[in-house]
Amino acid sequence: MSWLIRDNQKFGFVIALLTLLLAIPKFNTFGGLRFEQSLFFLVLPFTLTKKGRGYNPLLFGFVSAIFMIAFYLTNVFSLFYFGVCNAILACLCFTQYRPGLLSFGLGLITTPAIKYLLSVFSFPLRLELTKVAGLLLSPFMKDISVVGNCINVKNVAFTVVPECLGLNMISSALVFAVFVLAFFANRFKKRPGTPFIIVFMLIALLLVVLTNLNRIILTVVLQAMPGNTLHELIGILLFVLNCCIPLLIIGFYSQRFYTLQNTRSNTIQKKLMISIVLFPLLVTGSYGIRANVLHSKFDSTSVSLEGFQKSESKDGVLKFINSSALVYVKPPAFMLGSDHNPFICWRGSGYEIKNESIRYLGTHSVYTFELHKQDTAPLYSCWWYSNGSKHSISQMEWRMATIRGEKPFCLINVTTDSKEETSALTRQLMTMGISSKIFTLNY
Repeated sequence: MSWLIRDNQKFGFVIALLTLLLAIPKFNTFGGLRFEQSLFFLVLPFTLTKKGRGYNPLLFGFVSAIFMIAFYLTNVFSLFYFGVCNAILACLCFTQYRPGLLSFGLGLITTPAIKYLLSVFSFPLRLELTKVAGLLLSPFMKDISVVGNCINVKNVAFTVVPECLGLNMISSALVFAVFVLAFFANRFKKRPGTPFIIVFMLIALLLVVLTNLNRIILTVVLQAMPGNTLHELIGILLFVLNCCIPLLIIGFYSQRFYTLQNTRSNTIQKKLMISIVLFPLLVTGSYGIRANVLHSKFDSTSVSLEGFQKSESKDGVLKFINSSALVYVKPPAFMLGSDHNPFICWRGSGYEIKNESIRYLGTHSVYTFELHKQDTAPLYSCWWYSNGSKHSISQMEWRMATIRGEKPFCLINVTTDSKEETSALTRQLMTMGISSKIFTLNY
């Protein structure tokens, strides 16, 4: 170990590599690295600099330790991933390839929580993009109508699902924006200012939204259905033409927004180097984390619904079924974790989600959608969050309410074979029965 410490270049690289290798088994327990996380390791080298003052390794190390400890308490993968990213950046501070603000931002935007948030909050955006696309197409196409996230043209339905919004496209656009900033920083031998970085990232988001709008319009005009090769080619082509090339052009003419780097290097005390051995130890300690200790305990025995047969899955999801309806009650989610989105479960059961929309039932709103499977009649479903006294479809509302100490929210999903019955049962559940019996929680 002493010879490694004397050679800080090797020591920093060895500990960074060891931290990553030790993290891989834990990554695999969460399904492995996704496309966005792979981009972090591909683009990271472009964000490092050999010239100028680097960031203090204690900054990255402190952030890494905080997020790793938070992972111990919550078992939220995003916390672990971001903690590992910062651990690697802290180790690289002791080498000649020093990370900076772009490196930190790259780790942040490739964190799984960012894609989850994009998915959660994409529904209103999809509705608006569908509406705008319908308005733009209506003067040129007859028999066009828009219902929720579906565009109907001569009895052919084009549904704007999350995949069509291009969530990978959004993540890729942000990563490409970081790459462009880093590329021109090395070319100009300057650093981009923080205000310019923020504006540039916002431009990238705007471009990718416009790209998706164009993508929707073009797929409808060319009738390129999902799963068709043309559908995928349209997405790739528009991403390059409408997003990547404009970002490169803006980056090329943005030298005035870059500032000269301080060519004096940091003097990092070698006694700090041994501290980065903490990161492999923190990663190894994560092997013993199997559950979220901050979850409320859900007393499922207190939940009942008259006229329904009740069963419970291993993960605590309650299923109520009778001859005409199916009701799922999913236990409270951790306020900073992912909820139990019914779209994932229904798609996993082989159903296709169509005609998503928001419907108001009295003073309350719910998400509604249709479930389609080959050779079967469509099902009509809706879902919302409830803590017994309050109902909501807002991710922000239920999370903030939980943070304020209000009773945790369950997710309720109602499904029948008719729209009318689904609406009637939902109204009933919101005013009586299951709503008043769900929430006996043990803390």
